Amino acid sequence: MKSLSLDCQEMPPRINAANRSPMRSKMMSGHIRGKNGSSDLSDWDRSCSPCHTSRRSSAAALLAGGYVVIHEYAPTNGAPPLILGERVHVVDNGDPDWLHGFREHDRTEQLISFPATCVALVQPGEQAMKILQNVAVPEIKLRLYRDQVSKTVFPLKKFACEKNREI
Repeated sequence: MKSLSLDCQEMPPRINAANRSPMRSKMMSGHIRGKNGSSDLSDWDRSCSPCHTSRRSSAAALLAGGYVVIHEYAPTNGAPPLILGERVHVVDNGDPDWLHGFREHDRTEQLISFPATCVALVQPGEQAMKILQNVAVPEIKLRLYRDQVSKTVFPLKKFACEKNREI
């Protein structure tokens, strides 16, 4: 399988089957550099293809938004429960009552099903916040209760409740 990057001016050299393994090519390139100098590079090192990113979340992934758990839910199939404030990536939104998705930091990548009322959409740049003390704002007739998950945008100090009314 060939992969090309659009920023390459010419075709990368053909990679033979012996050097396709990343571990073998790294061992071979270190061995070649040790004998012949640093100018000798393996086909793997000369490739113009972009590097594959790791599965760990980056800063851009954290700002991408997603869903946050606002009501705890314990599935009946023995899977671990959804915990208040946990982030979830929804992959299927076909049924309006039930959603399917993955936990954000779950390494098993197990698909879970949960009620749509258990999660709330978090816009990019927003962060979930847990209310530790009851708050009432009479001007806009809003009351936030203790242990309720609310959304906030930290640079603007703007708060929003589940019904997307901003304070």
